[in-house]
Amino acid sequence: MPAASVTSEFVTPRPIAGYRVVATAFLLAVFAWGHGFYGLSVYVQFLGGPGKWSPTLLSAATTFYFVLGALAMLGIERLSARVPWRRLSAAGVVLMTLSTSALAWAPNVVLLFAAYAAMACAWAACSGTAINGIVGEWFDARRGMAASIALTGASFGGIVVVPLFVFAIGRLGVGSGIATVSMLLALAMLALIRLNLVAPTAAGDRQAAKRTMQDAQSDGEAAAVADRLPLRRLVPVCALFAIGWYAQAGFLALQIPILAPRIGEIDAAAAVAATTGSAIAGRLLLGLLIDRVDHRVATAASYLLQVAGMGVLVVADTKAGVFAGCVLFGLSVGNVITLPTLFAQREFAARHYGRVIARIWSIGQLVFAFGPVSAGLLLAAAGSSRPVILACAACQLVAALLCLHRGREPAHAGR
Repeated sequence: MPAASVTSEFVTPRPIAGYRVVATAFLLAVFAWGHGFYGLSVYVQFLGGPGKWSPTLLSAATTFYFVLGALAMLGIERLSARVPWRRLSAAGVVLMTLSTSALAWAPNVVLLFAAYAAMACAWAACSGTAINGIVGEWFDARRGMAASIALTGASFGGIVVVPLFVFAIGRLGVGSGIATVSMLLALAMLALIRLNLVAPTAAGDRQAAKRTMQDAQSDGEAAAVADRLPLRRLVPVCALFAIGWYAQAGFLALQIPILAPRIGEIDAAAAVAATTGSAIAGRLLLGLLIDRVDHRVATAASYLLQVAGMGVLVVADTKAGVFAGCVLFGLSVGNVITLPTLFAQREFAARHYGRVIARIWSIGQLVFAFGPVSAGLLLAAAGSSRPVILACAACQLVAALLCLHRGREPAHAGR
């Protein structure tokens, strides 16, 4: 009987193991983004104000968090060569819970920044790099679709975790509310990691990872000769995502201040929700097609869709026009953090997959950490939202052009 490949994970008598891995990775993304991305606005809102930390200090701590998290991703990627991803992600969940719970009780600036530093390390261990690593252990030919489904959990982090935080804070106070929600979610997440995130060989599904293992063995024979990352191809790939994420983060961080003068705060908040909803829809749609499309064309189209959405926002003065622009922009918000998986898989040797993903994420995060502050400074200087929108659109257009520029033949062609 011919050996099953990773593609057949969906049709063999044992598909449930692969699905459990994807489902657990999805929930890990909900936890990670709920605490370490969308939750950041909760910390600024409830930890700042009269008699508390200043918003400026908390904003600086947030930028520090993103920069340190970007550097921590490189260390986590190297550590993953010796420690299984399931253990790293479990450690990340525990550390995220302890560090977020400690924020409200930090007595001085040093310990506040120490808590943010611990959060940064936790974020590196259970966010994008970890989720791609977890999925990569099980899937090869359909890795793009599996990663897309798993990373859809990122959008749900803001929908699920943030309201839980706000609800608990209103009833228990800031420190107890954050700690209670975080600990309950962490206990559930650790149980799921323990039950479902096992290596394919440990689950008796060696065939499910056979193709990936064969690729790694084949590449291992040439590793002594060519183990360095091909920087000529890696740098442009990192740049196209870093520029796109920088503009995306800048716009999303100031979405309500940008939209509220036109349509009011309540409708602006609804527009943010519409952006998130369209991001989920766009990610699910691309997830069905991602393994059948050209990854560079799909990435360029995603950025151009954001440019189109921003173009609508520049000229729109009605609520309908603003909502249309936000929906257009949102359709590709989630996709541009999923597509690096395909670049790493299709344009680089299998042995470089984890390192490429780690560098795309770490460099991208290092750059987009400065997106919100850059957009804020431009908004303050211009006194109008249109220059901010146009600047973000220009960055997305540059990223789209970089997507369409194809370099040398991929390293794994003809393997």
